[in-house]
Amino acid sequence: MVVAPTPATFAAAAFIALAAAVATTGAQAQSTVSLAEGDALFIDGRKFEIVPGQRWSDVADLIKPSGAREIGPGAIIFRAGDRLYIADAPAAAGPRHEPVSIAYEAPKNPDHQQVYELVKERRVLEIFKGLLSPLRLPVDLEIKTVGCDGVANAFFDRKGNQRTIRMCYEFLQVMLQELPNEEGTTRNDALIGQLFLVLLHEGGHAVYDIFEVPVLGSHEDAADQFAAYVLLQFGGERAYRLIRGAAHSFRRIIADLKDRPDVTLPLTAFSSDHSRPERRFFNLACTAYGYDATLFASMVDEEWLPEKRARRCKGEYEDLKFAMQRLVGPHVDQAQARKMLDTNWLSDDSPAADAR
Repeated sequence: MVVAPTPATFAAAAFIALAAAVATTGAQAQSTVSLAEGDALFIDGRKFEIVPGQRWSDVADLIKPSGAREIGPGAIIFRAGDRLYIADAPAAAGPRHEPVSIAYEAPKNPDHQQVYELVKERRVLEIFKGLLSPLRLPVDLEIKTVGCDGVANAFFDRKGNQRTIRMCYEFLQVMLQELPNEEGTTRNDALIGQLFLVLLHEGGHAVYDIFEVPVLGSHEDAADQFAAYVLLQFGGERAYRLIRGAAHSFRRIIADLKDRPDVTLPLTAFSSDHSRPERRFFNLACTAYGYDATLFASMVDEEWLPEKRARRCKGEYEDLKFAMQRLVGPHVDQAQARKMLDTNWLSDDSPAADAR
């Protein structure tokens, strides 16, 4: 069957041809212009002249006031009649630059050697890189496993233009030690669910930072919502297993509190920028129930979620869905997202098989 090309097809073809022409012309003429730190080019939209310039103050101080934004791997500026246009463009010919890099940092503490070898062998960071692959990241993001001087944690940070997600070997050790042996949530589901939840939580921080997504309220709660939303997009049984696995560590805390109903906490316990684990558990359960009350009926049946809260969960999920689609959706390659979601991440061949 022959399909007539659409205007969008013609536009895409013209854009690709333009990009190729620019790259070819530059190569033939050997007229490449390099910009040093702080240098700039001004293109006069009336005279159509290019005027080079240099900074007169710190570049970082100029970015926000000028409304400047980062561009992708390349940009094309072209003239059409009496106007100038700029378009994002693919990088010039050569190896495709991947914005996400991963590294398993060799542990300094010999106690971390086993977990280091385990996550490296099972390609944990490669899997997480795949989860982030649908994002059109305009900047580099490094993901690494590291030793954290005894602190069991995972975190995102930015120093200048360097953005990094770190997962501590101490945190991985605790996670492995607390995998379930009882029936219900399997070891594999608990490990994969918790790993995905934690890494996607930090990925949420990275996404909000890179794309300057406005966040009202707690950044930590917003990162939890990002992670829960992504897990639920796997749909059906996979979403069910991932969410139940992700909730494992929170559920253990809830079970301990049920055994100590009169437990008291100091006031400072509520001062953290992270919500209490108990609240994070109920938020996760509510998000899942709001996504599909039939699929996640066990949240209420097994008393993971009070009925009073459950009645509000549909609205809560719809608010989250609207925000994600409006604020993050434009930065997602939908075809790549579907490919990622169709991948089986829940094989029994997981780190849990060896974590005994």
